Amino acid sequence: MNRQEPKIENRKPHTAEWPFLLGLILMGLVLFCYRLGVPGLMDPDEGRYAEIAREILLLRDWLIPHLNLFPYLEKPPLVYWLNAASFKVLGYTELAARLPSAAAALGGLLLAYGLARTLWGAVPGFMGATVLATCSGYVVLGRLLTLDMTFAFLLNLAIGLGYLAIRREQSRLWPWAYGALGLAVLSKGPVALLLAGLIWGLWVFLNPAPPQPSPIKGEGVIARISSRLPALYQWGAWQPLVQPWSWLLLAGLTLPWFVFVQWRYPVFFHYFILEHHFGRFLTPAFHPEPVYYYGPVLLGLLLPWSFLLPWACFCRPRDPDRVFLMIWAGVVVVFFSLSRGKLAPYILPALLPLALLLGRGLEDMAGGGQDGRKYLGFRASLWGWAAAGAILFSLLYFSNLDQVWSRLNLSRPYLLVVAAVFTLTPILALLDRRRVLLFLGAGALIFSILMPVGMERLSRPRSPREMGRLLNSLWQPHAALVGVYLYSQGLSFYSGQVFHLLESPTELDFGRKLAPEQERTLYFAGVSDLAKFAQNRPLVFLYMKERHLEGLKTELPGKLRFLARQGDCLLLVYEGK
Repeated sequence: MNRQEPKIENRKPHTAEWPFLLGLILMGLVLFCYRLGVPGLMDPDEGRYAEIAREILLLRDWLIPHLNLFPYLEKPPLVYWLNAASFKVLGYTELAARLPSAAAALGGLLLAYGLARTLWGAVPGFMGATVLATCSGYVVLGRLLTLDMTFAFLLNLAIGLGYLAIRREQSRLWPWAYGALGLAVLSKGPVALLLAGLIWGLWVFLNPAPPQPSPIKGEGVIARISSRLPALYQWGAWQPLVQPWSWLLLAGLTLPWFVFVQWRYPVFFHYFILEHHFGRFLTPAFHPEPVYYYGPVLLGLLLPWSFLLPWACFCRPRDPDRVFLMIWAGVVVVFFSLSRGKLAPYILPALLPLALLLGRGLEDMAGGGQDGRKYLGFRASLWGWAAAGAILFSLLYFSNLDQVWSRLNLSRPYLLVVAAVFTLTPILALLDRRRVLLFLGAGALIFSILMPVGMERLSRPRSPREMGRLLNSLWQPHAALVGVYLYSQGLSFYSGQVFHLLESPTELDFGRKLAPEQERTLYFAGVSDLAKFAQNRPLVFLYMKERHLEGLKTELPGKLRFLARQGDCLLLVYEGK
């Protein structure tokens, strides 16, 4: 295929790579693995995914995910499989639960380095990966048990390999790209196909093949017609995206699970595709947010590098590799901005291309590749960063928000240290141009190392770990755990017990329809049914919101004894009449 750009060759002389790789691995191990198992798993997300993985091993059913013994089909199973395998090897620990996310985060660093090294060389590759590693959002999500980090790594791996296959005309990369894309689909669903297709398609649309010469005598009708069309509409422009064998590989990876579940539960397609994909995108039924929601969210995820992003995006605007990275990040952010349902981690795949843009810009500046006007733009960005940090530090120092910090379990000294690092980093870089990268890198690394400290503090009021351990220590044969208009996935995980539930809407509702016999066993129509159930049990533990306690006392005969509290949630034991 003849394209406008020649094949890309390495633009940098050979550089020893092992120090960069070793540095990235060590950085990733510190940022994503150190004290990874210290904070308790938090509800709802971490508790949910840990409990689903536990029930895979409990039920020995690797094909149908279960939550509280009900089928749970909101998401595909790959991350659940990884967590179940981790539990099988390391036991039911917080470290085992979060290890797949941490491994995916480390893999993302190596992917960022490898892609940027292929495009520009080892030094900008290391810088781009360092920026990614020290983005606060990347650190936080790399240390949490969610689907997002694994999904982002696999999706970005697919997109990056596909881009190299197009730009370098290396068809051998397509099976690897589609293999990674298939695993991304098994991580979070077919949204991966849409994002990758939009990114690759928009790149080809903006970079069509040049017009082809007139066909020689004897060529087919299609070729003759194509040769007379504008370059954009010629077959050669889109031919790189047509990969039948890779599509078969993708189908072979993804379809068996979806077909099996659809065969097992014929309502699956309607629930999974129409409700939880089209429904989330088109209706505000799930997590509604305004269209501008991801603007501040993206800046927050990129901290402390956010203020350099506009400068980095406008460096070398004609560089095709930079253009692709902007398309990559832009499609992710715009797509989810158009969705009616939004959550902050959805745009995690955009961090890698933006980090590479930042790393390339920093390498250009350090190497003297920036003209005076662009360097002034860089200094202006640092001044904006420093001013924002000074304002933040002043607000934290002079404002009286101790009650807010105490509710979040964050101390003012900790927040002041974070704000001071954030403020001093650009100031030191402004004072010494020769060591600007050293100060920026060191400051961002210290800032990111402080993130896990805050996460540990935030997890304490949100994790049912201590309550679960207490429940486990008091458990007796034939005891029962009852959720009174409340359900905690994390409490199930830590206690190793399923919930009986008073009639109330939860995320288990779809699974109840699929397993009516289980519903009759685990649900009570009212408090009177709960009282009858408790008569034949040696112990019945009740988990509820504090506001429901007085009403329950009037309806439930017998004595309630307090055991533990987690925020406004209580654990009690019902002792009957």
